[in-house]
Amino acid sequence: MEQSNFSCKIFVDEDEIYSGNFSEVPQKFRNRIIDDISEWAECLGKSGTNELLYSHLIWYHEKGLYCESCEGMIEEAKIDNCTQCQGELKEQFVYERSSEIDKILTCIGMISRIEVIK
Repeated sequence: MEQSNFSCKIFVDEDEIYSGNFSEVPQKFRNRIIDDISEWAECLGKSGTNELLYSHLIWYHEKGLYCESCEGMIEEAKIDNCTQCQGELKEQFVYERSSEIDKILTCIGMISRIEVIK
């Protein structure tokens, strides 16, 4: 399916918990989730549907070190201070939070189907 035309709905039983095109997902992950949902959504059972979604959204939990002083993410994991400005590092999520993705992940295990809108 053309990714620009992709849209889907995600359900827990009869309750729609998501409707959209995964615009909340960073582009580097979006193509793969759209391709896999387009191909597999209609033929997977409940367990497979939940596994498919979770495996494509695992990036959402990734954390990294962030320097508030120079507003940069630090890739080295075992340092105490920023390599650029020596500022204090804090752990934070790498990717922007999304209420839509939060809701999908909260419902993992209960999602009953994904409906691809053509």
